[in-house]
Amino acid sequence: MLKERIINLLRKHSLSDKLLFEFFSNENETKEAIKELVEEGRIVKVRKEYYIPEDLGLIKGTIVSIKENFSFAKITDEEDVYIDNKNLNSAFLNDVVYLLKDKHSRRDEYIVYSIISRSRKTIVGEIKSLYGQFILDVQDIAPSKMTFVINPTPIKLFEGYIALCSIAKQSKNTTYVDVISLIGNKNDPGVDITHIILKHNASIEFPYEVRKELESLPSVVSEEEIKDREDFRDHLIVTIDGEDAKDFDDAVEVNRCAEGYEIGVHIADVAHYVKKESALNKEALNRGTSIYVTDRVVPMLPFELSNGICSLNPHVDRLTTSCIFKMDPYGNILSSRITKGVIKSKARLTYTYVNEVLQKKNKLRFGEEVDKLIYLLNEVSTKLRKKRKARGALDLESTEIKFICDSNGEPIGVEKRVQQDGEKLIEDLMIAANEIVSETIESMGLSFIYRIHEKPKSKKMENFMKMSEHLGYRCNFSSLKVSPKELQKLMEKVEDESQKKIMSMMMLRSLAKARYFSQNLGHFGLASPSYTHFTSPIRRYPDLLVHRLIDLYLVEGKVENNKILKEEIDYIAENSSIKERNAITIEREVEDLVSAKYMATKIGNQYKGFINGMISSGFFVELDNGIDGFVEFDDISDDYYVYDETYMSAFGVRKGKEFSLGDEVEVIVNKVSIEESRITFSLINNQKTNKIVVHKKSKKGGKRNGRRN
Repeated sequence: MLKERIINLLRKHSLSDKLLFEFFSNENETKEAIKELVEEGRIVKVRKEYYIPEDLGLIKGTIVSIKENFSFAKITDEEDVYIDNKNLNSAFLNDVVYLLKDKHSRRDEYIVYSIISRSRKTIVGEIKSLYGQFILDVQDIAPSKMTFVINPTPIKLFEGYIALCSIAKQSKNTTYVDVISLIGNKNDPGVDITHIILKHNASIEFPYEVRKELESLPSVVSEEEIKDREDFRDHLIVTIDGEDAKDFDDAVEVNRCAEGYEIGVHIADVAHYVKKESALNKEALNRGTSIYVTDRVVPMLPFELSNGICSLNPHVDRLTTSCIFKMDPYGNILSSRITKGVIKSKARLTYTYVNEVLQKKNKLRFGEEVDKLIYLLNEVSTKLRKKRKARGALDLESTEIKFICDSNGEPIGVEKRVQQDGEKLIEDLMIAANEIVSETIESMGLSFIYRIHEKPKSKKMENFMKMSEHLGYRCNFSSLKVSPKELQKLMEKVEDESQKKIMSMMMLRSLAKARYFSQNLGHFGLASPSYTHFTSPIRRYPDLLVHRLIDLYLVEGKVENNKILKEEIDYIAENSSIKERNAITIEREVEDLVSAKYMATKIGNQYKGFINGMISSGFFVELDNGIDGFVEFDDISDDYYVYDETYMSAFGVRKGKEFSLGDEVEVIVNKVSIEESRITFSLINNQKTNKIVVHKKSKKGGKRNGRRN
């Protein structure tokens, strides 16, 4: 392939355009290949010659955070590097850049050598006035020294409004922008959340081409579409989702059979409606995933599709890609098949209803048959989970919260999300289907997209082991060859709930991040040799790709590997991983903002919580309601505290008192900055003893190391 030939040539020596054209006969094709390689960050032009970036000491990275004086770039899934903003070279948030290690810095710093690709054509910020002209305050998107001047516009502008703008012209310290639209006053309901979404370059509105395509899509399934599909419409099939779910992309069934159970996992056939060359597909790839924030969903597909013809709504015909498998009474998968189907869901069940049925609190609202199905599904789920646990799958706890909002979207309550049997039931069936699909395609030796979770890096595991033993839990394994089963056994020793959360959190931090990849490297957390994402094509692009590959290989019978498809999968895997991380960032920022807004109404209130994180300036406390806040060491008056990074502990230099992860504390809400999404607590003094209230956790299972200097 031309691009690979250019790469191989440049590995030997740098070359100019002219020399490259001499090597390859077709000048236009060579120009296009060079352009693509530059955009992909695989080659770089310095003066008049092209080089392999690594030969110049250049590293490809993505700007993931911009603060007042410094920024961070991500160079691998696990590693961020520090950049002084004077070396940011006009890069914006999410730009892909070349980085060069700063030889003149005494710390491990990098400089932005050049920008490979801009992440945005638009930019969002608050309109302000400076020296008689309007400027755009683009906090956290670009270096603070850069001024964004708003060009003259017929749109009437107001200070304090949030504006979406296009970038017209850029120089070193000044960027000129044109106003596209006003989002609203920064204090209007929901504008702050819209600002966060747009700040991270996520699309909200669908382009005209997409809206136009929607007009030609059907609202009902036709007989023509059904004729070559397996008919499941007379089966007892149901969907099980959250109370407020609007799109249903999975439905389930189970029946007893001679071997044990026959299970059906039916997934919406989104690929039937979203064709590869369509504007819908292009936009879905650009979005990568749906984004779920407090007051809204930013969907990957328009609601007309996701809530309409693609959604497995009850009592209507819907097209599916179905995974049917037989399981014995011990949770072993005996046989499986993947087929194109048509279903008619008999009921739209909620997790609440399923949990009530399983807890004997509610029954028969949907009839005796449906309740029997729920019990049988739970029976299957329990066996699948037991089998997964036996192979070493990890079940790590994390806190998820849900806000209750008023009609303006303002938070008036908060509750922890608790995963019960209904939620676990669906999770277990989806994991089984994902594994079956992955194993099926992998066994054919064909190009595919996997959901991988690599083994943890030994350094991170060493740090986790030190923390674990500090908390009293001895690790009888090597950081170099740890297995999920060994980590699972360690977690089984932890009985105290707050310590279980701490251990889960520390373990999660030590593990690699799951991502999409075109090679199967296994899934460490699930202890799964082969895993993909198949079950959510309405909200995740990789799942949509998996459905297309199923159609290509299993339906059309095109089972020849080709480089173009492999390269396409490589790109989609990387793009989807980036979009997923961006969505997580948006969701976290919105949660932090809404948490601050909620706690701003609780100034002076007292809460119980436990220490769940620590840095050199203080520690983080998770309240019983799931919200996090920060306690500054400078605010603790009884001693001067020194932070021990290795064990994430703090010690008083005079009295020797220790703060450790997992310690229960009582705090008062001291101050809240909604603008910075920051909540600050103060520790409560016992009125009788004038001592700070801290409940130490006993150390179990290991020898305590004592104070470290």
